[in-house]
Formats: sequence, structure tokens, C-alpha cells
Amino acid sequence: MINQEVKGTLAKLLATENLTVEHRKVSTACFDVDRRILVLPIWERASSTVYDLLVGHEVGHALYTPNMDMKGASKAFVNVLEDARIERMMKRTYPGLRETFFKGYRELWEDNFFGVTREELPRIPFIDRINLYFKGNSEVSFTSEEMFYVNRAETTSTFDDVIQLAKDIYEFSQQKQEEKEEDQMNDLPPDPQANVGDDENPAPSDNEVEISSSDDPEEDKEWFTDSDPELDHRSDRSSDDPADLTTPSYEVGNEIGDQQYDETESITEQALKESLETLISDDAREWIYLSTPEVILDNCLISAKDIQTDLYNHFYGRNFTDESAEQYFNQNLEYSMSKYERFKKDAQKSVNYLVKQFEMKKSADEYKRSAVSKTGVIDTNKLFKYKLTEDIFKKVTVVPEGKNHGLVMYLDWSGSMQYQLLDTLKQTYNLIWFCRKANIPFRVYGFQSGYRPEESPAIDCGKSALTLAEDFKLFEFFSSRQNRQSLDTSMRLVWNQVFAFGGHRLPYCSKYTLGGTPLVEAILCSRQIAAEMKKVEQVQKINIISLTDGESNPMMYARSIDPNLDYMQREYKNTYLCHQRNKVFILRDPQTGYARRIDPSPYTTTKEIVSFFREITNYNWIGIRICSKGDLTRLIRCLDGVDDAAVDRQWKKEKYASIKNVAGFTESFYMPDKNTGIGTQDLDVKQKNEVATKSELTRAFKKHMGSKMMNKTILNAFIDQIA
Repeated sequence: MINQEVKGTLAKLLATENLTVEHRKVSTACFDVDRRILVLPIWERASSTVYDLLVGHEVGHALYTPNMDMKGASKAFVNVLEDARIERMMKRTYPGLRETFFKGYRELWEDNFFGVTREELPRIPFIDRINLYFKGNSEVSFTSEEMFYVNRAETTSTFDDVIQLAKDIYEFSQQKQEEKEEDQMNDLPPDPQANVGDDENPAPSDNEVEISSSDDPEEDKEWFTDSDPELDHRSDRSSDDPADLTTPSYEVGNEIGDQQYDETESITEQALKESLETLISDDAREWIYLSTPEVILDNCLISAKDIQTDLYNHFYGRNFTDESAEQYFNQNLEYSMSKYERFKKDAQKSVNYLVKQFEMKKSADEYKRSAVSKTGVIDTNKLFKYKLTEDIFKKVTVVPEGKNHGLVMYLDWSGSMQYQLLDTLKQTYNLIWFCRKANIPFRVYGFQSGYRPEESPAIDCGKSALTLAEDFKLFEFFSSRQNRQSLDTSMRLVWNQVFAFGGHRLPYCSKYTLGGTPLVEAILCSRQIAAEMKKVEQVQKINIISLTDGESNPMMYARSIDPNLDYMQREYKNTYLCHQRNKVFILRDPQTGYARRIDPSPYTTTKEIVSFFREITNYNWIGIRICSKGDLTRLIRCLDGVDDAAVDRQWKKEKYASIKNVAGFTESFYMPDKNTGIGTQDLDVKQKNEVATKSELTRAFKKHMGSKMMNKTILNAFIDQIA
């Protein structure tokens, strides 16, 4: 089975330039000179050798054949001679292709791709013998007159040389064709009434050439040789060969049966073209080439300032017609804020501890990377040792500076997160407070689909590109650009919104309700977000954390619309990849040139898009998946190279599991979907009697501390990445 992706990579390597290679359901290869796109048919029935031959041949055209007019020359003649020129240049540039061309053309000959047999070789037109000769044929012969043109074909250097030679050979072939037609007229049976009384056996005229014959059987020769046809069998084609001198090819039976050969037409060039089409399977899947889009953040981003204004007006700017309703609302709001204040107070100790751990790890890493060297300056304090040691010079320790890290966190704002979003928010707040104390720039976004106000502009990512859902929004909840007061206000307001989702008798703001899981769309925005952070806050290394409880929504792309459908009033529409049957999707990044086949299955969307962006960016990608034990088992079994037993042991012991470089992320964490935020709760002692026993206190304390450490998983992972 041919791997077209590998062959496409081969083409790019051979081209030695930023060439775009596409496999499409087309009959012949073509090259867009202006856009530098090489389109190859899907030759599913071709062997690997023939595929390499065809790829090398087409790359030769892409590199060396200009987009020029043929200036009236025969297209078939130009194609034959240009093939010889570009293949000679490819073999000169890549000597390893010599064997590929030799074996590939031999295979095509054996499969009768050229439309002629060995017995027909002496009879076919001159241009066809040139074609077969330069494709490795060792049995083709030429007259001394024809060798003049063969020698010129071996030395063409430019496309203009090819055009001029094609014209000259065509003129030469025309003359041969006229001579052949004249000879055929002379070979017609004489009129019985004409030439009465003439000699029965007239002597041959001076213009006729006697056809020699040989009683020797035809030698069993190989069609192809391992040597280069440019240099091979020159002696066979020299004017010293009596066979060549006495037996011009056009005079040796220019027909087989009723078959007549026109010297001004090419048999083999057309036959090869038609035969190559048989290598294309009608059942081959269509290849769709997509690109990563240039996202305009203003079309999908709601800023922290706007969110703060909307939520403040909802919770603190409401108008009440009933005093009792106002009192009831304020009581619930105060209850929500009391929970927040208690959580904030309890979390500070954990955050301070983690900041200390971070500083220690960072110092240890700097020490590990430090280098000690001698200065060449004598240390006067060591002079007394000069008779005992030569180490009396001062030393200096060089500590390389670390990179400034930034954090981008994507928070799943989908409906399935409703009852665990508050615990998730606690984890997020711990991370924010840590970043504030450690002076790490950060952005926290909620990703959601379902938000589509009337004034919202449509998201246009362009044709043939991954696209964003029209109802996708990115909520910028928190940012290091906010001052302390503004940040605290935002955290209180978002807390109230999430608290209201839990059904605590507090109405939430419908504008920022929960929706779908457009993680793909959020990841597509990462480059623009990272670029802005690097510009504004001088961040050198970006760390992206994705926190979700499920798979991302399927990927979509912009598909062309039938222009006859006027009612659509646009050129293309968004279509899910997973809904397109029998298609192969290739995702390309215009900035880096990286391209790869992607799996359109909705069950692997997150892995596919994250792993692709890991290849085109230098970010750290950390995935946090909230799941049950059953979900973890199912997820792990879908991944290759994962020790199920080790993951199971880690889950039982540490109450979470982690794997590296398998699920698309640099590191993936799997955390339980219940009680992920209980680390801030009071110590719960289950006792049988009035006075708790020592074992009961110990058990309760271990459980309490264990939950607190589990809730530091996100922070510890982030610390390990940036320390």
C-alpha cells in the first residue's frame, strides 16, 4: 500500500524549495508555476518504484520547466525532448534517482505502458525511438543522420533549446514522412497497360537503398541497462554500424498488418499518458487540503472589561419592584460572597507554599545549569597553597538566565461542566493567585459555543481552511493586565455566576450561560493570543493549559457552495469533517509549511488538533481532563503505548493519573469529576463515640491533607514546566 503522504514529502525534499504538494483525483499531474503547487494524481495501483519515478519526474518539471509558450512547436515533440532534459538534470542533481528511473521505466515497459512491442521498435517513428532511448532502452537504433539530433537532445540545457530542437526534428520527420509516402506510391502494382515493352527486371534506381537481411536469429538483449542512457550504447548508434547505414528505420516495413505510422506523431508519448491513467483508482478517496486559519480575535473575543461590566450590572445593578424580592436576592448574593471569602482565606496558605516550592525548584534548576570557570586572576587568599596546588586563581560562576514564562488557560464553559465548574474555578483561582505572587503573566479564557448576539460579526476564516463555529465565543475572564482591584472584582463576579449555575437560588447572567465545547476553536486562537502576550508583557515561553470534561466539538472547514444556489448568498459554508465520508483530510500550516493527515473522527478531535499545534509551535501544552474512573479506562484504552496497569495504580494511590506525549498534550492529567475542590473544606472527623480516637483523627487528617495535595495537581504541573 502506497503512503501518499510519504511520497508527497519526497517531492518536497527533491524540490529543495517551499513547494506545496497535493494529491488529488486528477488524471494527470500538473504544476502551478505562480502558486508553486504540484498536483499529483492518486496512483493507487502503482508500485513504490514507479511512484518514486513519477514523483521525481514531476518534480523535475516543477524545478526546470518554465511556464512558457511553445512558439508553434509540436507539443508531443516538446514533451518528449523536455522529459529527456529534466530527467537528465534530476539524475545529475540526485544520483540516487538513476536506479529509480531505470527500474521504474523497465517495469512500465514490461507492462506495455508505451504501446509498442520489441518487434515494432525498428518501425516506430523517430521521435518515439528518441523517447524510449532516453527512458533507458538499450535496443533502439538510429541512422547516422538521426544521431545528429540524438546528440543534440543529450546536450539541451534550456527550454528554448528544447523548443528549437523539437522544431528541427519535426521538420526532419516531415521529410521522412513525405519520402515514405512517395515510396509507398512507387510500391503500388503497375498498370497493366503502362510500360509495355519495358524490361522485366529493370535495374534499381540510384535513389533506392537495398534492404539488407540477416540469417542470424535476433539476439536476446536486455531492454534496459544499469548505466545512464546519456552515455550508454554510443557505439551501437555510430555511423560505423552497417545495419544503421543500410537499413533506415522508416523503410523497414512501416506497417504491421494494417498499422501505419506517421513520423510526425508520437505513439509512445500518448500511450504512456493514457496508460498512467489506469494506475488511478476510480474508488480512490478524495483528498481535501485544509490550512490553519488567520483568526481575527476581535470577532470572537469578549474582553475582561466588558464581562466585568455585564456581570456587575446583573448582580449589583438590578432594579427590583418588590422589596422582599430584593432582600431575598441580596441574601443569596451575600451567601455566595461568604463562600468566596472563606475559600480565598483558606487557599492563601496553599498558594504561599507552592510559591516557595516554585522558587526552590527554580533555584535548583539554575544551580544545575550554572558553570564555574577560572578568571585568570590570582586569589590572594589561596597564595599560601602555591607549593601544594595550582588552583590559586579566582573562579566565577555563570548562571544562564531562564526564559520568562506566560500562562494561557482555556476553561471549558460547556453545559456538562455545570455541577463541577465551581470546584474547577477554585483550581483556576489558585493558579491565578500563584501567578500573581510569582509575577507570571497570565490569561484565563472560557470557551463556549451558543453565544451569538445580533451585533456579533460573522467569523470568516477563508476558503479551504479550518474554521470557527459561527456561535463560538472566547470569554476573557481574567488577565494579568488587570490591576489588583480589577482582578479581584472580576474573580468575585465570575464566582457569583458559577455559584448561580449550581442552583443556589441565585439567578445567573444569561449572556454568559453554558454552551458547547469548542476547544478546537480556542486552540486556533492560541497563536494570536501568544503573540499579543509576547508583545505586551515580553513573554518568551507560552504554557497553555486546557481544562475540560469531554472531547472537543468536531472540526469544521469552509466548503465551497454550488454557485447555482443563489439563495445561499455566500461562496462557502462550514462543514464538519466527520460528516464527509470517503475523504482524506490533510491539514497544513502556511507559516511553517508543516502538513499532516488528520483523523476526522469526533472521538479523537482534541488529540488531533493539539498534537498538530504542538508541531507548529514551541508552547508547552498541558491537558487536564475531568472524568470518572470508567471514563479514564475508556480513554486510556484508545491510546497506544500506555501502561493501563500503571495508570490504574496511580489513580488509586494519588487520586489522579498523568501520561506524557501520548494524548496530544505534553502532559495530560486525568482528575476525578467529583469533589475536586474539597481541599478547602474543614477537617471532617467521623467518630463513633463522643471522643474521637487517635486512629479516627489520623484517618481524617490524612484524607483532608490528601485532598489538599490532590488539588495542587495543576499548580505542581505548571511549576515543573516553568521552574
